[in-house]
Amino acid sequence: MTASCPSFTEETTMNFYQPASFRAAANVGRKLAADFPFATLITPQAQGMPWISHLPLLADAGQPDCLFGHLARANGHLAALLQAPSIAIFHGQHGYISPRWYATPGMVPTWNYRVAHAHVHATAVSADALPALLQDLSRAFDDDWRTTQVPPAALAAMHGAIGGFHLHVAQWQVKEKLSQNRLPQDRAALVAALDGGDAAAQQLAASMRALDG
Repeated sequence: MTASCPSFTEETTMNFYQPASFRAAANVGRKLAADFPFATLITPQAQGMPWISHLPLLADAGQPDCLFGHLARANGHLAALLQAPSIAIFHGQHGYISPRWYATPGMVPTWNYRVAHAHVHATAVSADALPALLQDLSRAFDDDWRTTQVPPAALAAMHGAIGGFHLHVAQWQVKEKLSQNRLPQDRAALVAALDGGDAAAQQLAASMRALDG
């Protein structure tokens, strides 16, 4: 779908510890979000607790900084989302790093990870545009299913129970904590150890290797 995402400059007021050695470019965040679209969406409130929801968010094909998704209308987060800036958090590869794996002795355990924070502002999707949004969401994960397979009455009821939205990304904050602050021989030893682990460990190893070029 081709979305219309207005521009915003205001960001959410949430602090994020991001040492320079672990900071990554916005394009890294866009790719991470595309590879790991299941996001945690947080909307702070001036009064009371923030709203938190977990949902898939996809980027518009023509606008990588325009995400789209939907929430149930019964979920109070939907109304709050349209009233305040939010943050969408995308988690990439991550895993435990054992001190036993380093070439250098005397190290301690840690956790390596990749994460992208998208500072976003939401706009509502019209009822007319909602069917296309839902079809695009489902097609991204199941190309053999179409909303036309749902009986019209049931489909209309579903449309009435959910609200679609676009999220304009005002800023990407991207962190790749992949042992960049360690000696080359230690990084090589960590990658070798992770390569001998399960699929998740091997994916983390691949991310560390890619960072080294």
